[in-house]
Amino acid sequence: MTTAVVNRWDGFLAQMRERFVQIMGEAREGCPMLLQQSNFDPLPMGNAWSAIELRAKQLESKLDDTWNDQVEPTFEQAGAPPDVLARERAKGETLRDWFEVERERTRIQIWSNAGRAFYQRARAELGRPFACVRCGAPLEIPFTYRALNVPCPHCRTMNGFEPGTYMRMGETCVHPLSEEAAWPAWLAMRQAEKAWRAARPVTIHHLKAWERAQIDYWRAYLTARVQLLPDTAHAFEADLRGKMRAFYDQMDREGPWVQAGRPRDLV
Repeated sequence: MTTAVVNRWDGFLAQMRERFVQIMGEAREGCPMLLQQSNFDPLPMGNAWSAIELRAKQLESKLDDTWNDQVEPTFEQAGAPPDVLARERAKGETLRDWFEVERERTRIQIWSNAGRAFYQRARAELGRPFACVRCGAPLEIPFTYRALNVPCPHCRTMNGFEPGTYMRMGETCVHPLSEEAAWPAWLAMRQAEKAWRAARPVTIHHLKAWERAQIDYWRAYLTARVQLLPDTAHAFEADLRGKMRAFYDQMDREGPWVQAGRPRDLV
């Protein structure tokens, strides 16, 4: 009887995964189309993504609810031993974890692609190469969403560059573009957090590993942001400390951290 329950649970998980993949596929296909159809107004695409994200989160909740309300009681009634319960519960947790990561990956991909589309549209709107106002030499414009001064490599004249309406609108995509650049560090940070939450007992080594992963992520994120918004470079270290403030506030409530003397890597 336990085998039959396992088979039904496996079938349910397969259906959930298939449905989730379908929803994310709809998002990747439909959101860029909405951006084009709305003449680069990001609001319709944003509304569409919010609705799709809600559907994805509802699947995640359904996964948990189905295990708690139906599957686990059925296993218990079938006399499943503890190791079988733990194994089957882990299947659902693994799928839920995959849902969360893929939902984030899709969100970042959609909005990062929108940011690049804004950039290409803005460059096309310029209709001409950007040249030095003094000597006429062509100038290379960095991928930026804000006005900036560009020095001429030939005569050193500073040239003001205004990115235009589409690039100004595209600044809403700086956050996902920075997230995209820092994606490997985000995965590492998430893994460090999971290790901390699963640890029994929690030690200072778990907390320090999570701290280092957090710092690595925010450094990668802010480094990418500087490339898009050069005027944020001067505030890099202050912004990094600001991003870490919530983490350190949380650590000050963790016994192993306090007992170790609150050993911050970032002062």
